[in-house]
Amino acid sequence: MFFVLITVILEFTSAFYYDPVYYVPKYKDFLDVQSKLAKKLFDDYDPTLSPVYTWTDIERPIGYDKEGPNRWNYTVFLYYLKLVEVQEPEEKVSVVMELMEYWTDARLSWNASHYKNTTTFYARQERVWSPTLTAFGVNDILDFRDQDNRLVCIDQSGFVWNYLSVRISANCQMDVSRFPFDTQICQIRFCLPIFYRVQVEVLNEIYKGIMDENIFKTMGNSEWKLINLTNRVEVLRYNDNMGNMDLAIFEITIRRNPLYYIYMIVFPSFIINFVSIVGVFLNGADKMSRLNVGLTNIMTMTFILGVMADKIPRTGNIPLLGIYIIINLVIMLIAIAIVTAITELRRWATPKLRMKKTALRAQMEIFLGPPLEYTCAIILELMTCANFLVMVGLWFDDGL
Repeated sequence: MFFVLITVILEFTSAFYYDPVYYVPKYKDFLDVQSKLAKKLFDDYDPTLSPVYTWTDIERPIGYDKEGPNRWNYTVFLYYLKLVEVQEPEEKVSVVMELMEYWTDARLSWNASHYKNTTTFYARQERVWSPTLTAFGVNDILDFRDQDNRLVCIDQSGFVWNYLSVRISANCQMDVSRFPFDTQICQIRFCLPIFYRVQVEVLNEIYKGIMDENIFKTMGNSEWKLINLTNRVEVLRYNDNMGNMDLAIFEITIRRNPLYYIYMIVFPSFIINFVSIVGVFLNGADKMSRLNVGLTNIMTMTFILGVMADKIPRTGNIPLLGIYIIINLVIMLIAIAIVTAITELRRWATPKLRMKKTALRAQMEIFLGPPLEYTCAIILELMTCANFLVMVGLWFDDGL
């Protein structure tokens, strides 16, 4: 029974391999040639050794050896980027980056004409030497790839490339002076720290397809809009030149969507302040009731300041939203002070004005009544409206 089963399996395998319904002859030839090519390349290949040229004097300038090869090139190619979150208090930005790595390994080159013009093939990454890409100055990096299924593509010149999908949390110094109408510039930097700069050149590129407007607008999130993406290579220099290294930098410029803060803080604060001023100067209310309205407003504004403080880093700059709330708070303090002062002024001035009856004194006594309160209330309401309109103007200036 076992012998019969083995015979059936072998016949099926043979039919599968040679039957054109399953395997076209040309495909079989390709697989045979690819196997021969892989055997030739990998038989004497050591994936634990790098192809980086090290017969160099690290204390001498780049290109001093005219007989040696150029610096070994390593390229980081950005295929797509997605902004995940911005953590303002920690001054961190998290992004998902779809990357490709390019490098050359001369040991993996071949003459395509000897292998039926096979110019490329794919292999497991573990079979070739790969550089260790390092994100420079980040809090966290997470590689989403399956460790057991990483592939590389190799072409006839020894050019090797693979694909990365990583989530990076990078430090980003933030300027919140215009919060919530702020724009932040953050950098994600990559390097190969183990190599000397005289030996390795790090490059970076951005896929032009992601700069399309329809693609570009999907790279932000609901709170932040990506407005610019650039790349460059900078040199991190030290006085001894020994630790100098190339940094491949991808720089993103993001702008906050302030709509949430307009509807949840700016507009409610305006309404609360506007109504509170009316309550403080309400004719017929006793002094204690007016003070209660003012003190309740102050407590509300203080609470809003606390909520805002949890959203921004603790820097020396006061954000615009904080200034707006503080002005509302000051306006309410002025309202309470005016109500208290008017009450005391009436208590002191009314008996003196009644000591001698004249038209002017009568007019002054009348003015010290409701007209004075209404005048102060109108002035304070105008100040509240002006403060609100300034914030709305900044919102419109920010492009809504």
